[in-house]
Amino acid sequence: MNYETIKSFVLVVLVGISFLLSFILWSYQPNYESFYDTSYVNEVDVGGIELAKNDLVAPKEVIFQEDQKVTSFVNPNDRLLFYKNLASWVFYDFRVTNSNGRPDEKKKYVELVFPSALPAELITNLFTFHDEIDLPNWSFERAFLIVNEEHHELELRIVSVDDRKEITAKIEKADTYDELLSYMDDDEKLEEYISFGAPNSPIYLPKERVKTSSKTLVASTIEPDYFIDALFSNPSLVTPNIKEAYFTDGQRGMRIGQDGRKLEFINPIQATYNLLDSMELLDKSINNINEHKGWTNEFFFEDINKPTNNIRFRLYYDGYPVFDNYSLSIIEQEWREQDLYLYSRPLMKIGNLLNSREIELPSGQEISSFLLNDQRMKIENIQDIQVGYSLSYLDEAHSLTLEPNWYILYEGEWIKFNLFDYQQDLHVEGVD
Repeated sequence: MNYETIKSFVLVVLVGISFLLSFILWSYQPNYESFYDTSYVNEVDVGGIELAKNDLVAPKEVIFQEDQKVTSFVNPNDRLLFYKNLASWVFYDFRVTNSNGRPDEKKKYVELVFPSALPAELITNLFTFHDEIDLPNWSFERAFLIVNEEHHELELRIVSVDDRKEITAKIEKADTYDELLSYMDDDEKLEEYISFGAPNSPIYLPKERVKTSSKTLVASTIEPDYFIDALFSNPSLVTPNIKEAYFTDGQRGMRIGQDGRKLEFINPIQATYNLLDSMELLDKSINNINEHKGWTNEFFFEDINKPTNNIRFRLYYDGYPVFDNYSLSIIEQEWREQDLYLYSRPLMKIGNLLNSREIELPSGQEISSFLLNDQRMKIENIQDIQVGYSLSYLDEAHSLTLEPNWYILYEGEWIKFNLFDYQQDLHVEGVD
């Protein structure tokens, strides 16, 4: 073989190798899902605790009905204590039947009102049953514990949101029966309430003026670095933009706002999604937050928006919900497929009480009378009315204030309702 032939052979081989390398380079598609492995979880503790579904889902109201008189607890903390006790009572004879609707007002019963529609599959997390049970797939917002005085027994009735089906179960133990009656007869802990709105789904308000207090408390913040480890699969890839308080690994992003008090995480890798059922969404969200011990202070489930796979938990203090204008009292998540798509939460932690001042709010009777006569809010669009705290920060003092106010859930939005301001507006406008 002569020299020219060898050169031609080597050239052909080199050209072939070049084509092969080019083909491999252009046809290679990296597995970003593997690179950004969302199943990987760092062991992180942001300073909170882990909670179960029965810790986070609780009734917003516990109402006692007797001789057409409506009462509830003066102290909202007693409501939670009662519910925790009730959850330990063992029910028998579980059945799913056609609904009989609300109990007759002439009967003696307890009504539990939950903040939003809940899947019936959740009831085994909220109540105790003696036997294994097959659960239906509808949702509920209200449950009733009816007193049968003739047989000295209690009947649990959980009604579907469409009023077509119900779950029933019974307790025949005399000591449980007597215990419930002792709650209903405790005049020191109960006060009279009134009902407002639709008869089949009433809103309950304390009849007399509400005596509570504004509070000033120590406030601290959680370091965002903890959440880099919790939310990013590979924290070593995360780069910060300190000026904008923004962190990214090239795919996901985390922004810190409100002077370090709020976190917003976005994971746009998976933009499309299938709808999750409510139970799956509850499980995924609670488990995710538990993985980094993210329940700082006291939070309770508030709402699920099924069309967007969105779930919200609200901050509570001393038994009352907390509201503010910057979502500093809300933990919110959205899910796409099996991935966390959005996570928004406060980075604040409420500390010790510094001082308090007694406050008296207008009565539920005054609120009800005004709304029934005012033309600016349509009664059918009022979804809820509650006493809650309005949160404000005192920057220089590293503290916050919680100021009691009435709040109205109107067309899906919570509105602070100051009766005096509304009455003043009517006077200025010349409305009788």
